[in-house]
Amino acid sequence: MTADRIETSVLPSASLIAAVLPKLSLYGRYQQGFRPGGLAIESDFVRRFENDRVRTLESGVRYGLAGVDSAYLSASVSHTIWQDIQADFIDATGLPSTANIGDGRIWTFSATGGWKPVAGLTLDAGFTYNDSRVTEPSANLFVALARMSQVPNIARYAGRLGADYRRDVGRDLELRVYGWARYVGRSRLGVGPVLGEEQGDYLDTALTARVGRASLGVTFGVTNLTDSVGNRFALGTPFQVGSGQITPQRPRTVRIGLDAAF
Repeated sequence: MTADRIETSVLPSASLIAAVLPKLSLYGRYQQGFRPGGLAIESDFVRRFENDRVRTLESGVRYGLAGVDSAYLSASVSHTIWQDIQADFIDATGLPSTANIGDGRIWTFSATGGWKPVAGLTLDAGFTYNDSRVTEPSANLFVALARMSQVPNIARYAGRLGADYRRDVGRDLELRVYGWARYVGRSRLGVGPVLGEEQGDYLDTALTARVGRASLGVTFGVTNLTDSVGNRFALGTPFQVGSGQITPQRPRTVRIGLDAAF
């Protein structure tokens, strides 16, 4: 059998910003988005899953500009309504499939900022908190969703710290040392006893030094400084029997590089 489908979607968006002081501004934003639906093959059956749609209303405040002011800060709160959420699960034959798991909502608070305490040094930080919930689960997947309240693939916490230092060495050379540490909180990949496993809860780090000029430079970098082990994505291959599938962090890696611009 063959089938086709034509779909038209209108995605409105609007934003407003008001400069209340020379460096202070308030803003609001509304936006919609969607992912197209498709077909999922399960054993001898072909099942259609619908597109999912999000509606987000965000408001926030900004003080200063990154790269311009010695200190800058922004914070925002947003509320997202997510209809017909698409999520992955393992079907009866042991293969991955996709289904609409129901409706959900997400409250998000995020803040980022930076500071230049001395000439050549910039410190930055960011933090995000997500409170997500599947509010109206699909009747077909109600049992599988009973052990999961969060929307799949959305971590409750995430944060980042970074530093960037620059200084002149010699007549036309510059030394730059920059690094960061990023934490990704726990989330769940999908629905069910296999894809419902936890992922995240790991720390990723990097440190890089560069000496040179704009047209030529030598770099030395290290990623995953602590050589920590983390589960970035809780799926390896659907043909593996049992649980414990992970996509691990990249191990500690040392890199020496040469860059040139012509």
